[in-house]
Amino acid sequence: MILVVGATGELGSRVCKNLIAKDQSVRAMVRRNSNQEVVETLKTLGAEVVVADLKDPTSLKLACIGVDTVVSTATSVSRPSETDTFESVDHQGQINLVTLAKECGVKHFVFVSFPEFQGTFPLQSAKRAVEASLQASGMDYTIIQAPHFQESWLTAPTGINPETNAILTFGGGEGKVSWIAIDDVCEAISTSVKAPEARNRILKVGGPEALSQQDIILLCENLTGKSFKRENIPQEQLDTMSASEDPMMQTFSGLMTVCVNEGCEVDNTEAQQILGFRPRPIKDHLTQLVASLSSS
Repeated sequence: MILVVGATGELGSRVCKNLIAKDQSVRAMVRRNSNQEVVETLKTLGAEVVVADLKDPTSLKLACIGVDTVVSTATSVSRPSETDTFESVDHQGQINLVTLAKECGVKHFVFVSFPEFQGTFPLQSAKRAVEASLQASGMDYTIIQAPHFQESWLTAPTGINPETNAILTFGGGEGKVSWIAIDDVCEAISTSVKAPEARNRILKVGGPEALSQQDIILLCENLTGKSFKRENIPQEQLDTMSASEDPMMQTFSGLMTVCVNEGCEVDNTEAQQILGFRPRPIKDHLTQLVASLSSS
């Protein structure tokens, strides 16, 4: 039995579908306030649904009973609230999950993270703490570190604005990033579940080429034959966000400062050897994206 934590999220729901298609038994962990349409879809696919919350250790323990493998894609980054914070969910909640998974006899834990970026910000601190907890747990682990998702970061509000056809850059957008498709992350996770060589490893996965935001603008213009407006968030504004007391602003600044000049280029050699990982070209996503802009 594979427990997928974050099963109603964009990545987690795809992981459930992918694993079930590979004839794996899946227990999908959802919350009481989860999107019920997604929950019903998971049931229709054949997942066993369990209601639990990373902030509630008692419910987590019940969710972990009888589970061989845990896959955790959960994060508060897309739906923050007063109770769902980087500290309560991404840090302490995930450590609760690691602890209780170990207590319940889970053999393998797959955790979704991202490569180490410069600077300190709440989401990065949480990810590193969970990685350390997992590595010290005694369970077999696989840590999948993926950079920025194409579908999340290259569309509004951080990428192309479909209403204005303007493309946003951060600090000039010269840092090269191995932007990755969500389905490629999903496939890497699903493959790692049954790959013995993936155990007790940190595997970095990224797109096949590293492109700056400026490179992406030029590629979009070549695909469409027209110019796009440029809008830029200056480095000074990112610095102001980083110095704020708002954990979300601090994290947003930390994630997007990568685009300034630091970049995040991923070498997929190890992931290809172990998982057979072959990510799709970013041009495929951008072609679909600009086509939808033209028709809108």
